[in-house]
Amino acid sequence: MQRYIGFDVGGTHIKYGVIDEDGEELTNEEYDTPEDAQTFKEKWREAVAACQKEHDIAAIGISFPGHINPHTGHAAKAGALDYLDDENLLEMFGELTELPLVVENDANCAALGEMWRGAGQRYDNLVCITLGTGIGGGIIVDRELYRGSHFHAGEFGVMPVGNNGECMHEIASAKGLMKLCRQALALPAEEMPHGKEIFERMESDVHLREAVNDWGNFLARGVYSVISMFDPQVVLIGGGVSEQEKLYPLLNRHLEKFEMWEALQVPIHPCELGNQAGRLGAVWLAQRKAAPWGK
Repeated sequence: MQRYIGFDVGGTHIKYGVIDEDGEELTNEEYDTPEDAQTFKEKWREAVAACQKEHDIAAIGISFPGHINPHTGHAAKAGALDYLDDENLLEMFGELTELPLVVENDANCAALGEMWRGAGQRYDNLVCITLGTGIGGGIIVDRELYRGSHFHAGEFGVMPVGNNGECMHEIASAKGLMKLCRQALALPAEEMPHGKEIFERMESDVHLREAVNDWGNFLARGVYSVISMFDPQVVLIGGGVSEQEKLYPLLNRHLEKFEMWEALQVPIHPCELGNQAGRLGAVWLAQRKAAPWGK
């Protein structure tokens, strides 16, 4: 059975593991994201060597933040890893290993991972929306990743959804939720309750309930727009806030107010794989590159 290394590169941590061709993760490790390019390369090469010492590796898949051309490897922006802005990632990683490899945007990888082994397994067409500090997403059409002409497809965070044209990044993300709730509670950032507590406390705090309701309305506008554009079979929501059960009734209440919702509506479910999704999606792509005639 073929084995692969899946990397999920984040601004704080880099998670990686050996994954077999069925998507079973055999090992799972992580290390802090380095603060400069040279250390990044050294730590990455050490991780690959450690995996190869224990396993026969066929290829490597890398989930990476930012705007990436997966064909050329050029990263116009590398997310929080700004020291890798404008870097050719395929060339850089290619100098560190002789193994075949792929590099793809992290939100796209998360969508592929959910399609392969998560909440999207039963669907051919799906949209994945990730709610974090900002908002990202991935679009799957006929079980293929849709990247767009300039590899920007799925950048849902730039959609204007606010009453004054504010974008989703600003007011519909998890960060946007915390900002609205902080204003409602008149608390400094360090005294703010965590997400789960916010959803619990809103039942008894009218100001907090209004803030969460406003946020849900902004998010629903974005979700509705995405559904009307792509007509998926399902929308999957990722990120920590997606685990809150009260999110989905809140979304539905707002979506039902839109004129065409009855005709357009599709199921909205939480993602299932958490931070494992990016690694799995990257490996799914690596399999296809290493053996494009395979499954």
